[in-house]
Amino acid sequence: MLKYSSLLILLISVCFFNCTPKKKNTVEKIVTSDMSTVVKHKKVTNLSELAKTKIQDWTEYNELDEFLGRFSSVSPNQALQMANELKGLVKSLNDSLKIETLKTNALKARTNVLENEILRLNDMTLIPSIKAKEINDQVDKILLIYSSYNAKVNTIYSKKEFDEEINLDDFFKPEVELKEKEK
Repeated sequence: MLKYSSLLILLISVCFFNCTPKKKNTVEKIVTSDMSTVVKHKKVTNLSELAKTKIQDWTEYNELDEFLGRFSSVSPNQALQMANELKGLVKSLNDSLKIETLKTNALKARTNVLENEILRLNDMTLIPSIKAKEINDQVDKILLIYSSYNAKVNTIYSKKEFDEEINLDDFFKPEVELKEKEK
Protein backbone atom coordinates (compact mmCIF):
# COMPACT_ATOMS: atom_id res chain seq x y z
CA MET A 1 0.00 0.00 0.00
CA LEU A 2 2.89 2.27 0.72
CA LYS A 3 4.19 1.57 -2.70
CA TYR A 4 0.90 2.70 -4.31
CA SER A 5 0.65 5.82 -2.22
CA SER A 6 4.22 6.86 -3.12
CA LEU A 7 3.47 6.27 -6.74
CA LEU A 8 0.25 8.30 -6.48
CA ILE A 9 2.05 11.24 -4.82
CA LEU A 10 4.73 11.16 -7.50
CA LEU A 11 2.12 11.13 -10.27
CA ILE A 12 0.18 14.03 -8.74
CA SER A 13 3.32 16.16 -8.31
CA VAL A 14 4.41 15.54 -11.93
CA CYS A 15 0.97 16.60 -13.17
CA PHE A 16 0.96 19.63 -10.92
CA PHE A 17 4.33 20.92 -12.14
CA ASN A 18 3.52 20.23 -15.78
CA CYS A 19 0.16 22.02 -15.61
CA THR A 20 1.44 25.28 -14.17
CA PRO A 21 1.77 28.00 -16.83
CA LYS A 22 5.31 28.78 -17.84
CA LYS A 23 6.52 32.33 -18.09
CA LYS A 24 7.97 33.24 -21.43
CA ASN A 25 10.98 35.49 -21.65
CA THR A 26 9.59 37.59 -24.48
CA VAL A 27 9.16 41.33 -24.61
CA GLU A 28 5.82 42.57 -25.85
CA LYS A 29 6.10 44.87 -28.81
CA ILE A 30 3.86 47.93 -28.71
CA VAL A 31 2.47 48.53 -32.16
CA THR A 32 1.37 52.03 -33.04
CA SER A 33 -0.85 52.82 -35.94
CA ASP A 34 0.54 54.71 -38.93
CA MET A 35 -2.25 57.20 -38.33
CA SER A 36 -0.82 58.23 -34.96
CA THR A 37 2.84 58.28 -35.93
CA VAL A 38 4.17 61.85 -35.95
CA VAL A 39 5.84 62.77 -39.23
CA LYS A 40 8.31 65.61 -39.65
CA HIS A 41 7.45 67.53 -42.82
CA LYS A 42 9.58 69.85 -44.95
CA LYS A 43 10.34 73.31 -43.64
CA VAL A 44 8.23 76.17 -44.95
CA THR A 45 9.80 79.22 -46.62
CA ASN A 46 9.53 82.11 -44.19
CA LEU A 47 8.78 85.72 -44.98
CA SER A 48 11.69 88.10 -45.36
CA GLU A 49 12.15 90.80 -42.74
CA LEU A 50 10.90 93.39 -45.23
CA ALA A 51 7.71 91.43 -45.93
CA LYS A 52 7.16 90.78 -42.21
CA THR A 53 7.25 94.49 -41.45
CA LYS A 54 4.87 95.27 -44.32
CA ILE A 55 2.21 92.72 -43.29
CA GLN A 56 2.67 92.68 -39.52
CA ASP A 57 -0.86 94.06 -39.00
CA TRP A 58 -2.50 91.41 -41.20
CA THR A 59 -3.98 89.31 -38.39
CA GLU A 60 -5.44 86.58 -40.59
CA TYR A 61 -2.08 85.87 -42.22
CA ASN A 62 -0.34 85.71 -38.83
CA GLU A 63 -2.98 83.30 -37.47
CA LEU A 64 -2.64 81.04 -40.52
CA ASP A 65 1.14 81.15 -40.29
CA GLU A 66 1.10 80.17 -36.62
CA PHE A 67 -1.43 77.40 -37.25
CA LEU A 68 0.49 75.93 -40.20
CA GLY A 69 3.59 75.93 -37.99
CA ARG A 70 1.95 73.08 -36.09
CA PHE A 71 1.94 71.03 -39.29
CA SER A 72 5.74 70.77 -39.39
CA SER A 73 5.53 67.74 -37.08
CA VAL A 74 2.09 66.19 -37.08
CA SER A 75 0.49 62.77 -37.18
CA PRO A 76 -2.14 62.02 -39.84
CA ASN A 77 -4.82 61.87 -37.13
CA GLN A 78 -3.83 65.31 -35.83
CA ALA A 79 -3.79 66.73 -39.36
CA LEU A 80 -7.32 65.49 -39.96
CA GLN A 81 -8.49 66.88 -36.63
CA MET A 82 -7.09 70.33 -37.48
CA ALA A 83 -8.32 70.35 -41.11
CA ASN A 84 -11.63 72.08 -40.47
CA GLU A 85 -10.05 74.93 -38.50
CA LEU A 86 -7.39 75.27 -41.19
CA LYS A 87 -10.14 75.56 -43.80
CA GLY A 88 -11.66 78.48 -41.89
CA LEU A 89 -8.30 80.23 -41.51
CA VAL A 90 -7.45 80.13 -45.21
CA LYS A 91 -10.95 81.37 -46.06
CA SER A 92 -10.38 84.31 -43.67
CA LEU A 93 -6.98 84.95 -45.26
CA ASN A 94 -8.55 85.14 -48.70
CA ASP A 95 -11.38 87.42 -47.58
CA SER A 96 -9.21 89.77 -45.51
CA LEU A 97 -6.59 90.82 -48.05
CA LYS A 98 -6.67 94.62 -47.93
CA ILE A 99 -3.04 95.35 -48.84
CA GLU A 100 -3.10 96.79 -52.37
CA THR A 101 0.48 95.74 -53.10
CA LEU A 102 -0.46 92.08 -52.60
CA LYS A 103 -3.57 92.17 -54.76
CA THR A 104 -1.89 90.48 -57.71
CA ASN A 105 -3.17 87.66 -59.88
CA ALA A 106 -0.17 85.51 -59.02
CA LEU A 107 -0.84 85.73 -55.28
CA LYS A 108 -4.58 85.20 -55.77
CA ALA A 109 -3.82 82.04 -57.74
CA ARG A 110 -1.61 80.73 -54.93
CA THR A 111 -4.31 81.52 -52.39
CA ASN A 112 -6.87 79.61 -54.45
CA VAL A 113 -4.58 76.59 -54.86
CA LEU A 114 -3.83 76.63 -51.12
CA GLU A 115 -7.53 76.79 -50.32
CA ASN A 116 -8.29 73.89 -52.69
CA GLU A 117 -5.61 71.67 -51.17
CA ILE A 118 -6.84 72.44 -47.67
CA LEU A 119 -10.38 71.59 -48.78
CA ARG A 120 -9.03 68.28 -50.09
CA LEU A 121 -7.47 67.58 -46.67
CA ASN A 122 -10.78 68.47 -45.04
CA ASP A 123 -12.59 66.05 -47.39
CA MET A 124 -10.20 63.29 -46.31
CA THR A 125 -11.80 63.40 -42.86
CA LEU A 126 -14.89 61.85 -44.44
CA ILE A 127 -13.07 58.88 -45.97
CA PRO A 128 -12.94 56.04 -43.44
CA SER A 129 -10.38 53.96 -45.35
CA ILE A 130 -7.89 56.79 -45.90
CA LYS A 131 -4.25 55.81 -45.56
CA ALA A 132 -1.67 57.66 -43.49
CA LYS A 133 0.61 58.11 -46.51
CA GLU A 134 -2.16 59.90 -48.43
CA ILE A 135 -2.71 62.32 -45.55
CA ASN A 136 1.03 62.94 -45.13
CA ASP A 137 1.35 63.59 -48.87
CA GLN A 138 -1.51 66.09 -48.68
CA VAL A 139 0.10 67.90 -45.73
CA ASP A 140 3.34 68.08 -47.75
CA LYS A 141 1.42 69.64 -50.68
CA ILE A 142 -0.19 72.22 -48.41
CA LEU A 143 3.14 73.21 -46.89
CA LEU A 144 4.76 73.40 -50.33
CA ILE A 145 2.03 75.70 -51.63
CA TYR A 146 2.23 77.82 -48.48
CA SER A 147 5.99 78.12 -49.06
CA SER A 148 5.26 79.26 -52.59
CA TYR A 149 2.78 81.81 -51.22
CA ASN A 150 5.41 83.20 -48.83
CA ALA A 151 8.04 83.27 -51.57
CA LYS A 152 5.69 85.27 -53.79
CA VAL A 153 5.00 87.78 -50.99
CA ASN A 154 8.77 88.13 -50.51
CA THR A 155 9.23 88.66 -54.27
CA ILE A 156 6.49 91.29 -54.46
CA TYR A 157 8.01 93.37 -51.68
CA SER A 158 11.62 92.98 -52.82
CA LYS A 159 10.62 94.04 -56.36
CA LYS A 160 8.73 97.03 -54.99
CA GLU A 161 11.74 98.05 -52.88
CA PHE A 162 14.04 97.62 -55.88
CA ASP A 163 11.77 99.76 -58.07
CA GLU A 164 11.65 102.49 -55.43
CA GLU A 165 15.44 102.51 -55.07
CA ILE A 166 16.05 102.77 -58.80
CA ASN A 167 13.30 105.35 -59.35
CA LEU A 168 12.75 104.59 -63.01
CA ASP A 169 10.68 107.75 -63.48
CA ASP A 170 13.79 109.90 -63.04
CA PHE A 171 15.80 107.65 -65.33
CA PHE A 172 13.39 107.97 -68.25
CA LYS A 173 12.35 111.58 -67.61
CA PRO A 174 15.00 113.28 -69.82
CA GLU A 175 14.09 111.03 -72.75
CA VAL A 176 10.41 111.91 -72.42
CA GLU A 177 11.23 115.62 -72.26
CA LEU A 178 13.33 115.32 -75.44
CA LYS A 179 10.51 113.66 -77.31
CA GLU A 180 8.10 116.38 -76.20
CA LYS A 181 10.49 119.11 -77.43
CA GLU A 182 10.80 117.43 -80.84
CA LYS A 183 7.05 117.70 -81.40
